[in-house]
Amino acid sequence: MLVDILKFAGRPLAIVLVLILLGVKGFEALRKAPAPSPTAASRPAASLVPAAPAPALGSGPMTLYGDRGGQFQADVVVEGATLRMLVDTGAYSVALTAEDAERAGIHPFPSDYIQPVNTANGVVMAAKAELREVALGQIRVRDVATIVLPRGAGHISLLGMTFLKRLSGIQVVDNHLVLTP
Repeated sequence: MLVDILKFAGRPLAIVLVLILLGVKGFEALRKAPAPSPTAASRPAASLVPAAPAPALGSGPMTLYGDRGGQFQADVVVEGATLRMLVDTGAYSVALTAEDAERAGIHPFPSDYIQPVNTANGVVMAAKAELREVALGQIRVRDVATIVLPRGAGHISLLGMTFLKRLSGIQVVDNHLVLTP
């Protein structure tokens, strides 16, 4: 009877030992095997990338003339309102004064002023907004990110890089700024 118990207990034990041995040998073989080359089945699926903003539209270059201080100002149409703006390649975003935002029909709630922004007068809290269209002469850019500065934070609106980077060319020659759509 003891022999029968050992035969019975020995079979599962032998099976377990064989499986462990095969597992160790199989793991070693996998570890030493070269990595499979990527195939269509093993490559990751394509991921969605946000579309790049649409480029500027227009019929040709526009030239702005600098003032005595070398700054470039222009009349810019924002949401149908004509605003005097300073072209500022050092400004990350188009920035509207509170007064210009009102003229353009943009009215942020007080709770919208949550974006810290560095200005010449220090850090202020601005409101983010999206402009349907900004036009400078014949140059038009759609869906332009902007910020609205709180009242008293700026005396002129800035035509910054969220507009300018959508142009195909920005060139300063002497006291002329040439913008190409």
